[in-house]
Formats: sequence, C-alpha cells, structure tokens
Amino acid sequence: MTGGPAVAAARLLAARRGLARAADVLADPAPGWRGPAAQDARAARAALLRAHEALLDDLDGVLAALGVAALALAAGTPPAVVDAALAAALDAAGTAPPATVTAAAPATVPGLDPEAVARWWAGLDPDARAALERDRPALVGGLDGLPAAVRDRANRRVLATAQDQARAEETAARDRLARTRDPAELARLGYELHEVRTRLARLAAVAAAVDRPGRALLDLEVEPRAPDGEGVRAAVARGDVDTARHVGVFTPGFTTGVDELPRRLGELDALADAAGPGTAAVAWYGYDAPQLSEVADPDRSVLGRAPAEDGGRRLASFLGGLDAARTDDAHVTAIGHSYGSVVTAAAVGQAGGVDDVVYLGSPGVGASPGRPPGHAWVVEAAGDPTADTAWFGPDPNRMPGVTGLSAREVALPDGRVLAESRGHLGYLTPGSTSATNVAAVVGGRPQDAVLDRGIDAGDRLRRVVGR
Repeated sequence: MTGGPAVAAARLLAARRGLARAADVLADPAPGWRGPAAQDARAARAALLRAHEALLDDLDGVLAALGVAALALAAGTPPAVVDAALAAALDAAGTAPPATVTAAAPATVPGLDPEAVARWWAGLDPDARAALERDRPALVGGLDGLPAAVRDRANRRVLATAQDQARAEETAARDRLARTRDPAELARLGYELHEVRTRLARLAAVAAAVDRPGRALLDLEVEPRAPDGEGVRAAVARGDVDTARHVGVFTPGFTTGVDELPRRLGELDALADAAGPGTAAVAWYGYDAPQLSEVADPDRSVLGRAPAEDGGRRLASFLGGLDAARTDDAHVTAIGHSYGSVVTAAAVGQAGGVDDVVYLGSPGVGASPGRPPGHAWVVEAAGDPTADTAWFGPDPNRMPGVTGLSAREVALPDGRVLAESRGHLGYLTPGSTSATNVAAVVGGRPQDAVLDRGIDAGDRLRRVVGR
C-alpha cells in the first residue's frame, strides 16, 4: 500500500470531504427559472447528487475497512497483514480501491509473528473473515496462527484452482506442441509440458493425501514456473491440531517432495494411533528439500545449511502458528528425519511451544540438541550411513542430554515382537520398534519407550578417526 494505511486513510478522508464540498456547489437553479432548461438542470442536479451519495457510500465502506485496519495495527499486527486484509475487505465491499489504496495479497506472508496474526484474526468480525476466505484464500491458507479449519477450507480452494490452472496449461502446451515443426520450439514446449505434468502429479498427490476423513490441508504454496515441477509445498494434518492433546510434526529430508505425502500420511496415521487418543500428526513438507540434481549448487546443496536455515524459519513459524491458534496448550513434538533433522533443529531454537524433539537418522544438528535433557531424543538404525557422518555437527547419538531410542527388534511382555529398522528409510514403518518409540514420545509416554543408543560399526569407526 503506497504510504501505508495511515496515509491512505488521510487521503480517503480528504477525498470524502472534497465530495461533500462538491455537493454544496450543486445548488438548485434560481427560483424564478422556468421552462425546459430549468427542468433539465434540476434533473441533472438530482442525478449528480445520487452519484455523489453512491460515492459517499463507497467511501464509507472504505473508511470502515480502514477502521478495522487501524484497530489491527494498534493491536500490533504487522502492516503487511493489515494491507492484505484491507485489500480483501475493500473487494468484499464491492469497492474498487483508488490508486492510493492498493495491496497485492501474497500467497504467503513470510516473517509474520503468528501471535500477532492470531490476534488480528480474532479481532475481525465474521463477515470480514468470510470475505477474506472467499476473496483471498491463498493469503488465509498461508497465514500461520489461523485456526486449522479455516486454513483447510482456504487451501482446498487454492488446490482446486491450482489444479484447474495446471490442466489448462497442459492442454495449451499439448496443442502448441502438436502444431509446431520447429525443433527448438519442440524442445521448449516438450520441457514445458513435462514441467506442468510434474506439477499436476504433485498436486494430485496433495489431493490424494487430504481426500480422507480427518485430514486437513494446513498449508499449500504453488510456484507454477519452478524447475522440474518443484515449488509445491504443503502441510497435511491427520486429526485436529487445534484440539488434540498431543501433536507430532514430521519434517522430511533429502530428495523428498509432496509426491510422497499419501504414503507418509499412512505412516503418521499408524503413529498417531499408537501414540494414543487425542493425538494429531502433521506431515510438514513446507520447505524445498535439497534434491540430487542440486548437490553442486552451493545455495541448494544437501551438503550445506542454506536450505535448512530457510526451512527452519518456515517450520518455526508453522510451529508457532499451531500454538498461537489454540486456546490451550498442547504437547508438541517436532520430528526430523535425515536432512529434515537439521531443519528441525534450526526451527526448535526459534519456535515456542515445542516440548520434545526427535531426530531420526540425523547427519548432525549443530552444537545444541534444541531441547533440554529428557526432551531431546534420537533414533539411529543399524547400517544407516547418514546417521554416522556428523556432517552438520556432533552426532545426536553421542550428544550429552540426548536420549537414545531403540531401533532394534524388541520382544514385548505381551508376546508381540517389534521389528528392527535397518538403513536410512524405515524409521516410521508401522510395527517397528523405532516407530513405536517415537509414538511413545509424541503421546507423552516416554516412560514406555525402549532406550538404546544403537552404537554400531559406524559409530565405532568414527571414534577411531576422531569425529
């Protein structure tokens, strides 16, 4: 918004006063004036006055919206949120904002305080909230601190729109491809078709993940021109994160993307069931995980911290939003796998409301485990080479204050046998010791977990070389 809401309010007030003065000069024709010309003048004056009153009505709607914005600013809401909400309120009132009152609502608004967003939302009346959902679903769906049900409704609309747009792009690209004969154009259109089909597949995976009872689409960002169909980020919940007593938030690692959401949600369904009643779980795919093709890129490589730092900021905001949207406090566990453990460690240092953190197959999380002793946990499966690298700092499996959870086969007193996890990818496999232990932490029952640091050949070799 040019000049911000305060400047816009002043300009609109001046415009309103100017229109009021304009009404004063539209005086009746002279009392003695008779004939057709006088009648035409009176009719013209009446039409002008009606138009003037309509303009004043419009401006009253604008000023009402500005009043809401002023209240939000007084409550500490960041100006970017106010500007976007104001634009939505103006649209909802059917008022085309003047050039001095323009605000392009972004798909997401990074860096906002979820607590401030929650206060702003709570201060809006139902009509204003409904208008924002209707007219700015991408904004509403992307604001950390809003209730889960609100974000879910908005993001489902964003998802449907993104799918329709991608299908239209696919049809257009396919038609152009069928008509062209130029080799260079064929190559370009072929890549464009590949990109849009990849995006369609990823959007379909998100749709499949939320097409189950009890699922909620808590976040969705789509960048249509991202390379190779990347740029689709999402967070999907199983259960109601606004009322659940326990919430687990899982962050994936290297080479992952939203295409694996349906499978991941299956694992989280089992995890939440094992954790016990009143448990919700979230698959948070809200950052661009490093990909194999990006290893040589210093800004995107899995060997560097840049993607983790960006992801950590995003995850911290999301975790803070879960806390801000609630009227009570939940027991929240952040779970990071592989490179996702680096992201998670970066987030829990910034986010409030995180009670426990679990690192799975971690390549190191830095100098601090992120939570105090008794609330930081690690699982390292036998034969997991990533967990033995200590690439990003000390191995959590050897850090003071971090409790090791077993990934070995375990026979329970009731006769059940929990399966061993081996390698890097099976930490949340239902029925495994690893997944059962994670569920115990998520469900607030750490005393039920089987403890074991899982020292294997990789750890012993690292001791020899001094890592």
